[in-house]
Amino acid sequence: MDLETFEVFEADSIEEDAKPKIRQGAQVEYWRVLGRNRVMRVKEQ
Repeated sequence: MDLETFEVFEADSIEEDAKPKIRQGAQVEYWRVLGRNRVMRVKEQ
């Protein structure tokens, strides 16, 4: 969910180094390019 717009969406792809760090409730940086969402990194908490 985007914390600014509260929009919920599914990611089309995830960076390989981010996959093992993704957990429920984690904040991620994502890029929306050409109508597709890609998770780029997991923000450390």
